[in-house]
Amino acid sequence: MLAGAAVVLALWAAACGARSERAGGGEPRDVILISIDTLRASHLGCYGYGKPTTPNLDHFRQDAVLFQQAIATAPSTLTSHASMMTSLLSRQHGASFDLHRGLSPRFLTVAGVFRRHGFRTVSFNDGGEISAEVGIGNGFDLYQSSRPTDRYHFAAIVSQAIGWLQASSPGPLFLFLHTYEVHHPYTPDRSFLAMMEPPYHGPLPAGETDMATLIAINEGRLQAGPRDRAHVVATYDGEIRSMDEAFGRLLAFLRSRGRYDGALIVFTADHGEEFDEHGTLGWHAHTLYDELLRVPLLIKFPNGEHAGETVASQVRVIDIAPTLVAALGWPMPEQFRGADLTPLVLGRAAAPRFAVSRFDSLPTAAIRTSSWKLIGSRLYDMRSDPAETRDVAAQHPEIVCFLGRRLAAQEAERPAASGPRVELTAEERDRLRSLGYLP
Repeated sequence: MLAGAAVVLALWAAACGARSERAGGGEPRDVILISIDTLRASHLGCYGYGKPTTPNLDHFRQDAVLFQQAIATAPSTLTSHASMMTSLLSRQHGASFDLHRGLSPRFLTVAGVFRRHGFRTVSFNDGGEISAEVGIGNGFDLYQSSRPTDRYHFAAIVSQAIGWLQASSPGPLFLFLHTYEVHHPYTPDRSFLAMMEPPYHGPLPAGETDMATLIAINEGRLQAGPRDRAHVVATYDGEIRSMDEAFGRLLAFLRSRGRYDGALIVFTADHGEEFDEHGTLGWHAHTLYDELLRVPLLIKFPNGEHAGETVASQVRVIDIAPTLVAALGWPMPEQFRGADLTPLVLGRAAAPRFAVSRFDSLPTAAIRTSSWKLIGSRLYDMRSDPAETRDVAAQHPEIVCFLGRRLAAQEAERPAASGPRVELTAEERDRLRSLGYLP
């Protein structure tokens, strides 16, 4: 029991740390937040992936701080983005696609903070679960979603942003970009797919992975062997490479206009995707394992500050908004429950924070440290079992008890919210149907 108590004390220390500290590098005039829907960290070159999915992002990484263990609050789009924008856990903001609850306007978003301080707040996005109707656009002067389509391309979002930047007058800007490009169905251009696999000849569609194919495989109605399943992954990777091309175009434009060096740029995702790690292929929102919750997070501070550094400590999507506010030297909003990541960047706080994640509407939740993860009543030792295959709750009841209490305490820090009921337009229903959210 002494060893168990020591572990508990170490976990308790992980909850402590500074809330706000400037990272330096000068005050940015452009702050750009990019969220690539359904992008898992482990499929990016800068996170060690072997395929050439992200040459532009890998180059950007040289100018940025890379966070190795960034954890989302949910394996679903609306709930996770609501946390990203409000720095609240899902139980605290109450936004849920499954429950038809949007983000209440009573919550302050990071866009609202920037607008209060005189920044123009602009977003170009793919809508759907983050459409204006569900409240993610709260605090934006301009919140423009693309029209429903069966093919989503980050290139279209980047073109809209570049066009607006070319036509707009100078001034401090907060820009939020989002795309569903790497979300299923996977429909990459053939040139990008060819970079990920040799020519495929099998029972699955050769150039894409549609929703019907994924559903049939996961329901056992379509038999798919290892080569077929690798083809599905390749179509996902091809979408990532297409997204990366558009990301490179955005960076090139910023450089050509002298706006890159002084900008604060965040690249992240709302959740990942499972590829057979726990029995499902090409899907998300159904588990709380790391393939769905561990997301990329890279932050480029202005003027090369901290370029190329790596933070190994666990961080969370809810920490993004506080970090942006701290970078501008503004008072931290009382609502924010995340923490400024600057102390970690400066090497002044090595202990990770507790990461709480929850299903969109189901009662099960997870709480994670760098060493342990509790999902419901199941406990995983992340040091010896990072794939989360062995439940060791029976061997460590004191850790189960401690993490369970910390989970309850974290979610109770603010009363649970109930967002407004959302009635989607016909256009938004078409968009969500194309992404597999509606039948």
